[in-house]
Amino acid sequence: MKKYLLTFGVLMLLSSPAFAAGYGDAGCGLGSLIFGSAPGPIQILAATTNGTSYNQAFGITSGTSNCDKESAMQTAQAQNQLQFVNANFPSLAKEMAAGEGEQLTTLAGLMGCSLVVPEFGRYTQAHYEAIFVSTQTTPSEMLTAVTDGIVQDPALAASCSN
Repeated sequence: MKKYLLTFGVLMLLSSPAFAAGYGDAGCGLGSLIFGSAPGPIQILAATTNGTSYNQAFGITSGTSNCDKESAMQTAQAQNQLQFVNANFPSLAKEMAAGEGEQLTTLAGLMGCSLVVPEFGRYTQAHYEAIFVSTQTTPSEMLTAVTDGIVQDPALAASCSN
């Protein structure tokens, strides 16, 4: 019985659909209003409350129940980008050096640059040394460098939704 409850709790915690800054691991919703953002096992109760009250999706859509629609969307977008970069890091490094490739095109799309893929590729190729400052550059550091570079490049800043 303990094993079942532990498994259930972990699954509830990991299955939360919204992870936004300022919220606990359970995300926003009734659970965050009741239990707050305190880390630890209390987030299992917050996630269970969110899951059983079915209010989290409504809160994200409407901006109520301690949910901020824009933050939730931005956080989900950033998580998708990081997951993609983590899964395709070696290929992305090669394609950024070349300025083109399938993974680089996909990353451009994830960063909102799908209409300016050639410019995005040229940017990553021209700024390769700034994106990969060392052989120890992590996927997260690489993504941050690209995101910062998009903001600083006038053409990409105007065309990418990031």
